Amino acid sequence: MTMDRRVRRTRSLLRQAAIEVIREKGFRAARVRDITERADVNRATFYAHYADKYAFAEAMVRDEIRHGFATRLPAAPVADLVHALAVLLWEDSSRADGCRRNIDDLRPLIQRAVRTEVSRLLVERCAYESAVTAHIVGSTIVGAVCWWRENGLPATSPGEVADEVTRAVLYGLRPASG
Repeated sequence: MTMDRRVRRTRSLLRQAAIEVIREKGFRAARVRDITERADVNRATFYAHYADKYAFAEAMVRDEIRHGFATRLPAAPVADLVHALAVLLWEDSSRADGCRRNIDDLRPLIQRAVRTEVSRLLVERCAYESAVTAHIVGSTIVGAVCWWRENGLPATSPGEVADEVTRAVLYGLRPASG
């Protein structure tokens, strides 16, 4: 189902304005009024699309995640998909470090949206019959990358992080053979 051109335009204006306002003020200080004034969109129009700035932020994050998945993840077997997904999440979280002051308030929302979208992707691409299984696998991937970043663990490359995450997802708690 395609979205009406006017709706796409309005959402694009709001998105760009929100990015600018959040960069300037941070999420907590950004108000819907600031965003709508910057976008030159009526506040009532904003509320016709979103319940509040948190719903708007979550929609923005999900759209960005879906776009990233669609354009940057290969159609591949599960192991390759998990590896590519871990690399993508690592690289995106590294980029987010540059604007940490402005997104710290959004971190729980972002992590929830990423987990949801990763689970959705796994159901779609890997044909998991159980949404619970997809959620567990998705949460494992996202949680591992977040834990690695938050604890400042060394990584010489996103591929090394992805290798470790892929091993954990595919082999779980089985002891390493050596």
